[in-house]
Amino acid sequence: MDILDRRSQCFVLWAPLPDVPLDPPFLIIGSTNGNSGGFAQIARVPLALAQDKAHLWLLDPATISPTLPDGVYHYWFEVQDTSPEKRGTVLVTDPLSFTVDYSVTRESNDGDLLQPASVIKYRDGKLWPCDIDGTESQKVALPVQSSLPSNNHLVIYELPTSWAKVGNDNRGVDVDVGTFADVLALFDTKLPGNHFSGVSAVHDEAILSSLGINALELLPAADAKNKGEWGYATANYFSPDADLGSSSDLSLLVEKIHSQNIRLLTDVVMAFGHDPYGLISFDEFHIRPDQERDNPDSYQSHAAGVLRDGYGGKSWRYIRTVPSYNPESGDGNASVHPSWAFHRLHLTRWMSDFGVGGLRLDSVNNIGNWDFVRSYKERAWELYNARYGSSADPSKFIVIGEELSMPISMVQEGVLNALWNEPWQGRLRASLLGESVGTDTFEWTIRKLVNCKLDDLGGTNFTDGAQAVNYITSHDIEGYRKERLYNFISSNGIYDVEKRAKLAFSLLLTSVGIPMIFAGEEFADQMDRSVDMGKKQTDPVNYSRKNDGGWRQDLFGFVANLVKFRTACPALGEDDTDFFHVDQSRGGKIMAWRRGQMGEGKFPVVVVANFSDEDTPGPTYVVPNWPDQDKPGWREVSQQRHVPPEWVSREPLLQWEAKVYTRWPAPEKRAE
Repeated sequence: MDILDRRSQCFVLWAPLPDVPLDPPFLIIGSTNGNSGGFAQIARVPLALAQDKAHLWLLDPATISPTLPDGVYHYWFEVQDTSPEKRGTVLVTDPLSFTVDYSVTRESNDGDLLQPASVIKYRDGKLWPCDIDGTESQKVALPVQSSLPSNNHLVIYELPTSWAKVGNDNRGVDVDVGTFADVLALFDTKLPGNHFSGVSAVHDEAILSSLGINALELLPAADAKNKGEWGYATANYFSPDADLGSSSDLSLLVEKIHSQNIRLLTDVVMAFGHDPYGLISFDEFHIRPDQERDNPDSYQSHAAGVLRDGYGGKSWRYIRTVPSYNPESGDGNASVHPSWAFHRLHLTRWMSDFGVGGLRLDSVNNIGNWDFVRSYKERAWELYNARYGSSADPSKFIVIGEELSMPISMVQEGVLNALWNEPWQGRLRASLLGESVGTDTFEWTIRKLVNCKLDDLGGTNFTDGAQAVNYITSHDIEGYRKERLYNFISSNGIYDVEKRAKLAFSLLLTSVGIPMIFAGEEFADQMDRSVDMGKKQTDPVNYSRKNDGGWRQDLFGFVANLVKFRTACPALGEDDTDFFHVDQSRGGKIMAWRRGQMGEGKFPVVVVANFSDEDTPGPTYVVPNWPDQDKPGWREVSQQRHVPPEWVSREPLLQWEAKVYTRWPAPEKRAE
């Protein structure tokens, strides 16, 4: 990327504007006063337009007077505000800054003018990205491709980094105070994190390593202005969130999870932003949909006539092109989509420096432009393929979209690789209450739950399980039946939360699709603050609940056992599904199905589930048509026990219980 390469030699500002400004942008550079947090300005120096590079402003640091000695510097660009508010001369963060420092600002408010200082190191005549303390950022080592899980065996753990730890604000209210170091502690028994010294589940354990997940999805790790929030107000797209830690902290986390064969996925917010371009070059990068109602760029996709929602941020402009320097290719005067180029630039940073192994694109409907989304996905794949060259495995990278109207054509037409499968959540929640969904019978509610490829999505379907991300709960708790599982179950008058939660996870981890676990659900964490279904989830995860010595601890062990099975068992990486038993004598509420292929060398998985308030009567319950019934080696996975031949297909079921069977040898057996 041309502009990223230039940053080692010069201070760089790309500012596509319709007219050359009367005054050039200025670099305001200085240093901090030790621990006091003050800022001592060294120089105010104008940038100059690059020759034959339209809208590209440059400044060689060697020309600054007084001469800069080697060291760490803080800086801003001084520009004229181009937003509709026209505030005059303002200071802005470098839009390409790899590190920002909120302890050094010129404005104290929380609005557009809150622009943290950018941080850079000057050494040996060059500019070097660094942390605030001067540590130079190192790229994450490339993981061995064969060690990484394929998409059809992923189990994603969705974690807002800051929610990794509960803290208290000055009112005594629980808030999220987690950091990259706290997340690292979830994978390393030797590290207590920044805040976990009193939480045995983290201080004495590696809770996520024990859980067995093989993909960590960090909710937006890029810098957001809002402290104590959940990260979707992205402001500085190239910098890890200043509240969460440094680039070095994030690199340590990624290298740790790579050493455990875990892929990093990260959320990206490109529907709206709180970025410096809202001041530097507003009309070229942003749009106010309510003020441009004749512009198709103002409207959501798959919601005719509905304006895009910026949720307090500024909607990115995607249709307009301008004649300008192309920051990707280096062409001096090309036709450029400014927003497209900017987003592909920060994608390069995250893919190249942090080894990202998958992406979730937030609020795709509010991006509203499939052409851009396709170009972003294709650039992500170019970067992934460049890691491994001709041997790059296409099953080990993925771009997922959140578009809850479920336009599966986005996948079929190559705009995205996969979608969040929100209908799956609705069916799961209904099944836990013994209810059907829509016009489907209960049997077909379960069939579509188990095999998402059966779901009719506007006349079309998923064609591969790796196209659908299934979840019991997500960070989006707004709306009907979307709260945490514990709260959903208990609010429906059910006393035995553990039993229904185990049933939920049995279904999640054996169904066709990519299972995603929202942080804390593995031990049925509950909502202490977010009790209003009209608001976003605000509760941090309370990991201390995991080691309660009772049912939550048992639930965690149950889920961990199934997670490890899901990530390794070949049959669950296949889409083949066959319902071979529906007990109509019990209202169709007891069912059995096979997952995986049959045949020589194949070991299918059988799930038997009771969706009723009654145990099966007597010591046996016979399930007819059991596949490979006469073959040896059957075991029940969730309880980790051998099943004697005479009991295969004849075991009783308790109410609201699922049992998971297979002949596939357990890993420890295969190793013997």
